[in-house]
Amino acid sequence: MTELERFAAFSTGGVGLRGIGPLLVRPIPAEEWATSWRAEFPILRVGRIVVRPPWREHTAAPGDAIVTIDPGQAFGTGLHPTTRLALIGLERWSAAGRLGELPRSGPGVLDVGTGSGILLLAAIALGASHGTGVDIDPLSVAAATENAARNGVAERVTIQAGSLPISAPAPLVIANLVASLHIELAPLLVGAMAPGGRLLISGMFLSRADEAIAALQAAGATLVERWEEGEWVAAEFSDGRATLAS
Repeated sequence: MTELERFAAFSTGGVGLRGIGPLLVRPIPAEEWATSWRAEFPILRVGRIVVRPPWREHTAAPGDAIVTIDPGQAFGTGLHPTTRLALIGLERWSAAGRLGELPRSGPGVLDVGTGSGILLLAAIALGASHGTGVDIDPLSVAAATENAARNGVAERVTIQAGSLPISAPAPLVIANLVASLHIELAPLLVGAMAPGGRLLISGMFLSRADEAIAALQAAGATLVERWEEGEWVAAEFSDGRATLAS
């Protein structure tokens, strides 16, 4: 009996187990695998931010900050709660005027683990003059570079392979990473903030959020706020190293 036959027997209850119904098998062309996921990628709105795939049309409303994203094989469509939580934080930064007041020199907004580039490009759409995205995954570097061009901001964005530290600290740092990486990179994430800077993190399960936040506080960051969606947590920090040194 082949593996397929054994599974078919199991699915119909033929091996003495509770059946799960008949097994239906059909070939799926390779090109269908490559494009069928697009049907599940809608236009997403988070406040003023509108994330749209390039194959969907959107009529902009006044004030919309539109980001066109084709993720390819990189993380970052806006559909995952961790990305939405980070987008909420970016919109708060925009409302507070932090994005529009960034220095014209230096790295600008720094996006650590940029993936598709969605967060960095949203920051640009919300008013940041320029930014830098870093990622250790070559596929992410390629996707973010292509998405920067797709949004017409390639000359305002630097996408580079690698991780922290970078050449100069940034006034605003974004990091949508799992909790274990926040803990491991805590000193580098805090060190990536320029004096008086801010850090926005996402990607943490509720069960590990306190641990990750504590690691960043121990490295010198000051917790400003945290917010949640379901079992996911995001948080904002300010640069507290001057306070620690005083």
